Amino acid sequence: MQMLQNSFKSAIVGAAVICLSAGVARESKADAASCASPIPLGLTTALTGNLALLGTQARNGVEFAVDEINANGGIAGKKLALTTEDTGASSTDALNAMNRILEGKPLIIFGSMISPHIFAQTEGVTKSETPFLVGATNAKVTAQGSKWLFRTHVHDGQLADLIPEYLVKSLGKTKPGIMAVADDYGLGASKGIQAALAKLNATPAAVTSYAPSDKDMSAQLLEIKDKGADSLILFGRPADVTLVIKQMNDLGIKLTTIGNASMVAQTTLNNLSAAEADGGYAIGGMIPQTSTDTKILDWAKRVQEKYKVPADNFTVSYYDTVYMLKSIIEKVGCDKPAIRDALAATKDWKGMLIDYRADARGDLAHTLGIYRNKGKTPELAGPIKESGF
Repeated sequence: MQMLQNSFKSAIVGAAVICLSAGVARESKADAASCASPIPLGLTTALTGNLALLGTQARNGVEFAVDEINANGGIAGKKLALTTEDTGASSTDALNAMNRILEGKPLIIFGSMISPHIFAQTEGVTKSETPFLVGATNAKVTAQGSKWLFRTHVHDGQLADLIPEYLVKSLGKTKPGIMAVADDYGLGASKGIQAALAKLNATPAAVTSYAPSDKDMSAQLLEIKDKGADSLILFGRPADVTLVIKQMNDLGIKLTTIGNASMVAQTTLNNLSAAEADGGYAIGGMIPQTSTDTKILDWAKRVQEKYKVPADNFTVSYYDTVYMLKSIIEKVGCDKPAIRDALAATKDWKGMLIDYRADARGDLAHTLGIYRNKGKTPELAGPIKESGF
C-alpha cells in the first residue's frame, strides 16, 4: 500500500514538473513574441574620420548578424530594426550620436571599440537603463560602475599582462623597447605593460610613444635601437602600426616585434610587403582567417564580399554579440532588466571562435589568440587565456 501511495505521489509530482516545464516554455515563447515589431536596436560607431577603419568593423559585425537573423525570420517572428549613428572621431560627436540613438528608445545599444567615446556615452546610457554592449578596449571601461554596460571583446588590461608574459617566458626576450600611440588607448596599455614586465623582472630598454597623427616615428625607433633593446612591444592601430613597421624596415632595424591585434590585422597586412610583415607577433581577439573551420572561412569570405573590408577580431565580437542577445531575448523576452540580468549571468556561451563568460565587472571575453605572421599570412600559434579563466 505504501509503495502504491509513493508511486502515486511520484506520478503527481512528475506530471506537475512536466506541466510546469511546458508552462515555462510557453511563457518564454510568449515573452519573445510580445516584443515590439520590429525590435529596435541602436549602434554608434565611427564611420567617418581617422577612426573609421576600426569603426566600420563594429557596423559590419552587427549589421551582418542582424541581416542574417531577419532573413531567417527574426526573433519569435519579429524582425530587428537597426539604427546606426556615426560618431566621427570626437567624443563630443560620440555623445551627440548616442543622444540621437536614445531618442528612438532602443531595446539594446551597441557602442564602438573607441574607448574615449564609450566613456563619454556611458552616463547617458546608464540613466536610460538600456543594456549597452561595447568592444572598447580600455580596461577601465567596465570599472565605471554601470550595471548596464557589458564588454564582449578582450581588453588592454588582458593584453598588458599576456604580451610581456609571452615575450619573456616563451620568446626569451627580457629587454624590450615599448612604443605606443599617445592616447588613452596606447598610453594605458603602455603603463600596464611596464607593470607586467616589472613582475617578470624584466626592464624595458626604452619607453616611447607617438601622436595618433604622426607620420614619422624614426626618432623613437632609433632611440629603442640605440638603447640596446632586444625586442619591440608595439601598441597602436592598423594605420600607424603599418607606418612603424615600414620605417623599421627602412632603417634596417631588426627586432622581434609583438603587439596587439593590429600587428596581424588584414588592413595592416594589405599595406605591407611579405618581408615587412614576416615574423611579427600579436596577442588579441580571435581572427577568423586563421581558422581551419570551412564554415568560419566561408563566413569571413561573405563578409568581405559584402563590405569590401576583411572581417577582423572586432567583426567577430560584434557578430557574436548580436547572436548572444538573440538567445537571451528568446528566453527572457524584451524586458531590459531581464536582458541585463541574463547578460550578467552568462556562462560558457559558445560564439564563433571563443566561449563567453561574464565576470563581476561585465567583461565576457577571456580567451585570446597568439598569432605570428608568415609573410603576409597570420597563423594562430594557439589560444591563451586570462588568468583565472
